[in-house]
Amino acid sequence: MTRDDAPLISVIIPCYNAEAYLAEAIGSALRQEAGPLEVIVIDDGSTDGSARVVQRSAAPLRYQRQARAGIGAARNRGVELARGRYIAFLDADDVWPDASLGLRLDAMRASPGTACVFGAVEEFVSPELGGEARAAIATAPAQPARLAGSMLIEREAFARVGLFDPGLVVGETLDWVARAEDAGIVMQTVDAVVLRRRIHRDNTVTREKARQSDYLRVLRGALTRRRAGRAVGADASRMPRTSGPLDRE
Repeated sequence: MTRDDAPLISVIIPCYNAEAYLAEAIGSALRQEAGPLEVIVIDDGSTDGSARVVQRSAAPLRYQRQARAGIGAARNRGVELARGRYIAFLDADDVWPDASLGLRLDAMRASPGTACVFGAVEEFVSPELGGEARAAIATAPAQPARLAGSMLIEREAFARVGLFDPGLVVGETLDWVARAEDAGIVMQTVDAVVLRRRIHRDNTVTREKARQSDYLRVLRGALTRRRAGRAVGADASRMPRTSGPLDRE
């Protein structure tokens, strides 16, 4: 592929046993009208039919399988394969509204110097959940959130910050955003829903158990960097945003 026919945006979809949702995620990516796209599915050691979902797609997709290593490592592998000027991430169980990428790209182009754009996120309960399960789940209202799926970033800016920390079970995006702030990446947020985050059985309880220790590790790392920066005259006053109910993986 030459420079002239390279995709404008590389969409990276990490996938682990998401057969039930993957086609919907891919479809929402392919419906974007933000310019030439490449969709890269990183299969993180799935044992279900996720690979068959990709094979059945009528659209050309890039598919890479790797041994189970976690979502951070899967996103990192996608970044290594990406050829676009911009990078976007979409978890295999989430979906984008049709104008999602276009809204973020327009905002970036309208603001010279901005290298990263986020948007609002709304949660929805997955339709397969029964009445009792649905009643027990409280979804957050749509609000701005710095999640991987709501982010569009220039590839060069991502490289300045570096890859996701593959050692974090959760909180890898929170950690990355903190490092991006430290690196001086100019970010903004559009006032529109750019990500619909699915709530289902596998992402409401099991991930909570590992969250606290990883989040504390992220905060300690950010504090250490800020203290080091303060020692050489850097501004160490900011801390990563952790209070919003949607600021989670």
